[in-house]
Amino acid sequence: MKANELMIGDWVFNTHNRKPEQVQEIRERMVMLAYNDLYEYDEIEPIPLTAEILAQNGFSKSRLMGEQRHFTYYLGSSLSMLAIYDADFSVHIGDGARYVKNVHQFQHILKDCGIEKEIKIKLED
Repeated sequence: MKANELMIGDWVFNTHNRKPEQVQEIRERMVMLAYNDLYEYDEIEPIPLTAEILAQNGFSKSRLMGEQRHFTYYLGSSLSMLAIYDADFSVHIGDGARYVKNVHQFQHILKDCGIEKEIKIKLED
């Protein structure tokens, strides 16, 4: 990943210890993650956004009328996310839409829209 793709608080996958961690500090050549360890940018990867992550974070889901595999997740009063087959996510903002592939991108959209919600990632024991 690149420094300009990240913000403090973003969830990323630490390939060194094989765990998801949050970004604590962003430096020119390295990033500090949750346990105050520094890593090169090539040692972290994005975490794919999944239906499970949305459910774990309390986003409600409803099936689109007449559709078997299309779902809408409600993120806020004027913001929704269309999930096609529970895998391809597109956030609808006003008349536009933005495709969302990874958790950190989703975190950026929520922040840009003024939704103050801390995303949690279930850590495995």
